[in-house]
Amino acid sequence: MGLQVKIESRWINCQTQSKVGSKEFLVKGWIRLLIISIGTIRLVVALACARGWPLFYLDVKYAFFNGLLEEEIKGKKKMVYMLKKNLFDQKHFHWVWNKRIDLFLLQLNFSRCLVEHGIYVRFQHGRSKMLLICLYVDDLLVTSNNSKEIEELKRVMKGEFEIAYLGRMTYLFGMEFTSTSKGKVPHQRKYLSEVLKRFNMIGCNSTTTLVEIM
Repeated sequence: MGLQVKIESRWINCQTQSKVGSKEFLVKGWIRLLIISIGTIRLVVALACARGWPLFYLDVKYAFFNGLLEEEIKGKKKMVYMLKKNLFDQKHFHWVWNKRIDLFLLQLNFSRCLVEHGIYVRFQHGRSKMLLICLYVDDLLVTSNNSKEIEELKRVMKGEFEIAYLGRMTYLFGMEFTSTSKGKVPHQRKYLSEVLKRFNMIGCNSTTTLVEIM
């Protein structure tokens, strides 16, 4: 079944590859977009808060430049260069990057969720240590019941990719998280402030509005 997906300002026709779990789209046998659902992210955050696990946020810089090409892609006529790594203007950069990060995590003994393909989990020492990763393209939300596991993951990833360690999770996918004694409270205060500024309503005062009661 075909559908349309908007990428930046261009519409492209896509063919659904999987009807359940994470959304994966295949375009002309090349593009593969892995998008984890917001419901899964909320579940992971709720799990970490319920068990008192820390939540950390990692970002892989220039992620699509880390994908290694398996075929030759040469320049136009009179050009002599040949690509060895994936570039942004290549149509299959998502697929190449996903394959690279998936292989890397599997080599670290992570298991990939069969339903939600952006979830990776690893158990060690008889399941006494658990490390869980939410992968959203090049962003990683990491939580564990052992802080040393998270530090080890950061060390290994720094040796393979150039990553930005953004510390404990306070902002994720347009949502802010405020820590309280009862857990984390999601809100969009920053987004609402930007909307109010856009319409010159930042200095408006609140007012009472009557609501009809049936």
